[in-house]
Amino acid sequence: YLTDVITKIVNGHPNSRIDDLLPWAYAEMPEAKAVA
Repeated sequence: YLTDVITKIVNGHPNSRIDDLLPWAYAEMPEAKAVA
């Protein structure tokens, strides 16, 4: 979750839609991806 949120912020998520990034606003958590 945090990785996704930080990536969105770095990529220019608008400040006016910051509430979309809160944990309870996430409709569906993305599946964890294997990194190797």
